[in-house]
Amino acid sequence: MRFDPQHTASYYDQYGTSEWDRWEKNSYMRMQWRIFLHHLDRKVRKGDQVLDAGCGAGRFTRELIARGAKVTALDLSPVQLDLCRKNAPGAQAYLLGSVTDLGMLPDQPFDVVLALGGPISYCFDQAPQALGELLRVLRPGGWLGLSVMGVFGAIHNFLPGVLSLDAEVNREIVATGDLGRDVNSGHECHMFRVAELRELLERAGVDDILITASGWLSALHEFDLPEEGTAEWHWLLQAELEASEESPGAGTHLMAWAKRPGLPPDSRSQS
Repeated sequence: MRFDPQHTASYYDQYGTSEWDRWEKNSYMRMQWRIFLHHLDRKVRKGDQVLDAGCGAGRFTRELIARGAKVTALDLSPVQLDLCRKNAPGAQAYLLGSVTDLGMLPDQPFDVVLALGGPISYCFDQAPQALGELLRVLRPGGWLGLSVMGVFGAIHNFLPGVLSLDAEVNREIVATGDLGRDVNSGHECHMFRVAELRELLERAGVDDILITASGWLSALHEFDLPEEGTAEWHWLLQAELEASEESPGAGTHLMAWAKRPGLPPDSRSQS
């Protein structure tokens, strides 16, 4: 499949506030949210210049600003970008554009570059180009953080719906990783395997690659998880983090962190 920015923008224009609301719709999604925040807490420092590429309705943008980062938010969807302005005021800029072309930004201004929530999964054939653009605007030694849809985690979480499809359709989806809009109510994306994502990152020449799942122990079960903040909940969060490193392909999203090679300018000046 090929990247269709007009279709993706139109889909998320219509998706509207659901992009914000989905992180709160059940205890499973709230646990996934806490896992994402765990990673942000470890990688983003106060004062960092951060690009939130594919910012959507501003969930991550708001959290980054709250942590003292100087955030530039970018999204393909005008509706989502407007929601980001409303939900996450205080960013340095709100830019309308595609992760495959960051020509409005200079080389290497950012300490951390993020593409969380799956932007690379929509790029299909242009995924290498998108990754190249994200790295171009990242300073040497800076962190790249992204998440993509995972093929086997998606099957695990949505198995009843998957089994409702014809077996030949499912064979094609698993073989290619491509989920077409005709199968998924207009939502199309590429779902990655761990080795495929690692190869994409290695070809881009990054260092210190770590791939984890976005959580998978607390799948879409028919019961609520322990109340957030309780001892049971903290135990489950820690178990999720450990399981996500041990089985990175088991989550609906594969999360990846990597560094752009080279020393940051401040490190070179001190040597």
